[in-house]
Amino acid sequence: MATVMIIEDDPQMARMLATLLEFEGYAAVICPSPEQALDCIREARPNVVVMDFYLGKTRAPGLLRSLREDPDLRGVRVIVVSGDDQETAARAAGADAFLLKPFPMEELIQRIRKLG
Repeated sequence: MATVMIIEDDPQMARMLATLLEFEGYAAVICPSPEQALDCIREARPNVVVMDFYLGKTRAPGLLRSLREDPDLRGVRVIVVSGDDQETAARAAGADAFLLKPFPMEELIQRIRKLG
């Protein structure tokens, strides 16, 4: 069973995504806060991370750059999601995929299968 980590500052959205992913057969892990993201990834060793672009005071590009600079974590696959078209910024920072909200859940599952 593949593990998917959710990094999302909206707890309700994170729980919804986790429930839907678990329904699809994935082990879903929610990181409690964006500030703990790197530690969460180190601990859970997910196959794929689904990360919101806007994470309160944190932004996905900065977090992605830190992830890609870490020798132990640089290979982690990341899907960035956003309500704004931030694909260029997300990809430039190291995202493997980008989805514009709202997106069909099947599209997210397909991306996870492709990357995981």
